[in-house]
Amino acid sequence: MKFYSLIFLFILSMGGILLPRDFDSRDIPIHENGRIKPLDTFVRNQLLLIYGKRSIEPKALPEELNSKGLSAIDWFFDISFNPDEGDKYRIFNISNPEVVASLGLYWNPSHLYNRKEILSGLKNQIDYITTIQGKPEAELTQFDTQMLKVYSNVIQYQTLSYSLSCLLPLIQIHNETIAQSLSVNPGDKLSYYQLMRKANKLSPLMERLINRDKNEWSELDYELQHIMGILNEIDQDKFARILKIIPSESGKQNEEWQSPWELMESRMIGPNQEKLLLTLESFLKFRIDNDSIKSDSLLAEYEKLLSLQFKGLINLDNVKLETWKNKANLFYKSITFYISAFLLLVISWMTTPRLLRRISFACLLGGLAFHFYGILLRIIIMQRPPVSTLYESIIFVGLIGVICASLLEYNRKDGMGIFIGAIVGGVLHFVGLGYANDGDTLGMLVAVLNSNFWLATHVTTITIGYGASLFAGLLGHIYLLQSIRIPFDKKYLKSVNANLFGATLFALFFTLFGTILGGIWADQSWGRFWGWDPKENGALLIVMWHLMVLHMRVSKMVKDIGFCVMISFVNIIVALAWFGVNLLNVGLHSYGF
Repeated sequence: MKFYSLIFLFILSMGGILLPRDFDSRDIPIHENGRIKPLDTFVRNQLLLIYGKRSIEPKALPEELNSKGLSAIDWFFDISFNPDEGDKYRIFNISNPEVVASLGLYWNPSHLYNRKEILSGLKNQIDYITTIQGKPEAELTQFDTQMLKVYSNVIQYQTLSYSLSCLLPLIQIHNETIAQSLSVNPGDKLSYYQLMRKANKLSPLMERLINRDKNEWSELDYELQHIMGILNEIDQDKFARILKIIPSESGKQNEEWQSPWELMESRMIGPNQEKLLLTLESFLKFRIDNDSIKSDSLLAEYEKLLSLQFKGLINLDNVKLETWKNKANLFYKSITFYISAFLLLVISWMTTPRLLRRISFACLLGGLAFHFYGILLRIIIMQRPPVSTLYESIIFVGLIGVICASLLEYNRKDGMGIFIGAIVGGVLHFVGLGYANDGDTLGMLVAVLNSNFWLATHVTTITIGYGASLFAGLLGHIYLLQSIRIPFDKKYLKSVNANLFGATLFALFFTLFGTILGGIWADQSWGRFWGWDPKENGALLIVMWHLMVLHMRVSKMVKDIGFCVMISFVNIIVALAWFGVNLLNVGLHSYGF
C-alpha cells in the first residue's frame, strides 16, 4: 500500500508537466541578465522587487478586483495596455514611517501606496535623491537606502508600464484621405510602429501642412496635426527599454536582445525581427479586444517564428517548462508535506502510533518527491547541476538530508527518520525562501563556476557532504535526548549509535572527496591546489572534525555519549563553512556573498 501511495504522489507531481501545453503569453521569451527566461518569470521578479510578492493580494487591488488576487502576468499586461491607469494598484510597499512622512503620505497600516501617491511625494525629494545617488554605498544611512529603493521602484514601474506603447493601437484614423494614404479603413486604430513604417506615405500631406498658413487648414490638416501630436507624445516613452524580447537578427548566442523601443530608435530592423514585431503587435491588438481565438492563433504563429527563424538560440520547451514550474510551486508543496509529516508524527506519539507513523512517512516521501522533482526541473531548465548559488545549495542540502532520513526510517521504522527528515526539509526550505525573495533564483553562473563538469563533481560532492553532516549532527542530538529520556534501554541506544557511526563515515567520505576535487579544480582555474582561502579552510575544518571524532571513537578515547556530543557540534562547523565564510566577503570564494 505504501509503495502504491508513493507512486501516486510522484505521478501527481509529474503529470502536469509531461502533458503537452500550448504556447501562451506567459511563455514569451525575454533576455535578462545573460539568460533567456519566460515573460512570466520576468514580471514575477519585477513585481517581487516593487511589491515584495510574486502575485498581488486582494488588499492591493481596486474594489472591483479585490475579491481575489491577481497574477503578475495579468498585472503586467493591464499596466502595459493602460499605462495611465496604473495608479489603481497599491503595490509600493513602504514600511519605514520616516520615509512615509518624508514623502508627505499618511501612514497606512498595510504599508501599501499607489504610483500617484509616490510620484507626488518624490517631487519634493528630487534634490535630496540626486545628492545621495552619488554617494558610496557604505556612506548611505538606512533611510537613504530605502528612499533610493522607493525612487528606483517607481522608475521601474514606469518603465514596465510604457514598454509596449509603441506596439499598441493608440492612434485612430478618422479622415478618409489619410486612411486611403495609409491603406487602412477610416476608424482603424494604428500603432506608433505602424505609422512610422508608413511615414513616407504621409510625406506629401505633411509637406502641404507645413507650407500652408494655419488659417487655411482643412479638417485633414488638423487631423494630421493631431496624429503628429500623439506620435510625439508616444515618442516620450522611448526610455522604456527593459523588455528585451526581440532576439538579434543574426541569431547568435552572445548578442544582446533588443526591446521594441530600442528597435524603434535604431530604425535598423531585420526581416525576422520585423515579422516578430508585426505578430506581437497583432497579438496585443486582439488581446486588448478580448478576442482570445485570434490572439491564441497569433501566439502560435509567434512560437513558430521563434522556432524557425531563431532555431538553436531559444529552447522553447525549457521556457514553457519554467513557466509551469513557476505556477506549480513545487517547493511550497514540499514544505506542506514536510510539516504534515512532522505534525502526524507528533500525534502518533499520543495515539494510534503505527497507522499515523505510516501516514507520516508517506507524507515525508511525498515531500521528497516534490522536492526532488523541483530540483530536477531546475537542472533541465538551466542545463547544469543545481548548486551554483547559496539558495540552490540550501535546497540541495535539504534534499540530501531528507534522503538520508528516509533511508534511516526505512531501516528503523520507529519515526526517528521522519523526525529528522521533516526538520531538515522544512527548516532548510524556509531558509531558502528568504534567499528566493532576492529575485531570480535561476541566475547565470559567475565566471569562476562556469564549468558543468566541476559543478557536477566538486560542488555536488561537497554539498552532499554538507547534507550528510547535518543529518549526522541531528542524529547525534537525538541520541543525546534519548539517552536522557530512556537511559536504561542500552540496546536501542546502541543501534542509534551504530547508525550515527555509519552516517559520520558517509559524511566524511563526501566532504573529504569533495575537498580534494576542489583542490584539483583550484589548480586548473587559479594555478594552485591550496591557498588557505576561508572557504577552503571551512571545508578542511569539517573533514578534520569528522576525522577527529571518528578517531576518538575507534581508539576508545571517548565512549558512545562522548562521540555523540562531539558529532552534534558538526552542525555549527558546517554552518561556519557553508554560510560564515560567504558573509566575510573575502577570498576567491566570496562569490557566494
